[in-house]
Amino acid sequence: MQTPEPPRPFSKWNFAANVCDGALFSLALSLVSQQTLLPVLVKKMGGNNVAVGLIPVLWTAGFNFPQIFVANFAQRFDRKKNFVLITALAQRFPWLLLAVIVFFLEAVSVQTGLLLFFTAFTLAAITGSINLPVWFDLVAKITPVDMRGRLFALRMMLGAVLGVFGGWAVIRVLQAFTYPESFALLFALAFGVMMVSYVFLVLLQEENGARLVRRQTFKMHVLHLPRILRRERNFRNFLVADALLIASTMSGAFYAVNALEKFSLTEAYAGTFTIVMTCSMIVGNLFFGYLADRFGHKINLSLSTVFTAAACLIALFAASIQIYLFVFAAWALAIGLNGVSRLPIIAEFCPEAERPTYIALTNMVTAPFALAGIAGGWIANRFGYDAVFIIAATLASAAAVWLLFMVKEPRRRSGGYAVFQRKDEPQPKSFL
Repeated sequence: MQTPEPPRPFSKWNFAANVCDGALFSLALSLVSQQTLLPVLVKKMGGNNVAVGLIPVLWTAGFNFPQIFVANFAQRFDRKKNFVLITALAQRFPWLLLAVIVFFLEAVSVQTGLLLFFTAFTLAAITGSINLPVWFDLVAKITPVDMRGRLFALRMMLGAVLGVFGGWAVIRVLQAFTYPESFALLFALAFGVMMVSYVFLVLLQEENGARLVRRQTFKMHVLHLPRILRRERNFRNFLVADALLIASTMSGAFYAVNALEKFSLTEAYAGTFTIVMTCSMIVGNLFFGYLADRFGHKINLSLSTVFTAAACLIALFAASIQIYLFVFAAWALAIGLNGVSRLPIIAEFCPEAERPTYIALTNMVTAPFALAGIAGGWIANRFGYDAVFIIAATLASAAAVWLLFMVKEPRRRSGGYAVFQRKDEPQPKSFL
């Protein structure tokens, strides 16, 4: 039996710096939203539905697969901050490269433009992947377990507040500038905001700690992964639900382009969609963090599956753009719930020393299911968007059922790895 990690002292300084970093990074991403802006851009560049479907596929694959190579290296050291700063800087520069590429799109052919765009976009995902395991390990190290839900919720809520201004900026830029300069400017603005968020990473304070694990070769590290899967049945069941939920996100890349075509809208509506999503996240994140810290993260992930299915069903039956806007509200709530709880629940399945490994293993196992996005593009070309939404709703429903009946809340397990409040405080209640 692994010894649970001791409770971490609460640092208001680190909490505030983490919130500011996350909120500003969310603002940057709202300027170049994968859900609303990038599908419109790819269509504008001349890409078909398969190219649109590649957006979440390349992001998920690039953001998840490289982590397994970083995890073993990251968990050898007691101090994480320096590595976080190096990788976080590398994570930001591909967005500047995207601004340059998009600015010169008209000077190249459609095929070359798409190739350059997707190459730089994948590079952004890969550099983010290299950063994620050690960044989350640092955040978990300096944040008590019963504060992590509120931390991630507040990051996303404040980011959503700022994202309203991001959506407004998208509308103004797309109306004031012509293609491709308008999209290039949005990428440049996103890069600038990311660099401001970097300042708050620099301000994080990391305490000393004992070295977590002994040094091992990459081969030994890889051979250890199947042992984890054999040993941890509840973790395996979580991976099944996570894979189904990831596959169901195939629908996300098509909501915006479907709305533009279905209701004959201009591309500036991408900013309106972004505002709807960010406002929904503001409302949702008022409650998501509390739910996670009070009842555990399983309830949030279960709700994420419900809202994913709801977004698909509304997209199927909406008869007006006013009703269709609820698609983006439901989709935003699904993304927000997943953002608050997916990484923190993984940390509760594992001992402290192996956090980077469990994060990387989860993403390595479930990331291939993002390939459903390519299938979604083919299905959209062959049968239309409605077929994609029906399949995605079915997958989300399957994930909901699996979470409900097969995954136990890790905080409720006797001998589990999660650390609760002090002994004189009430234990988290079971909601599911």
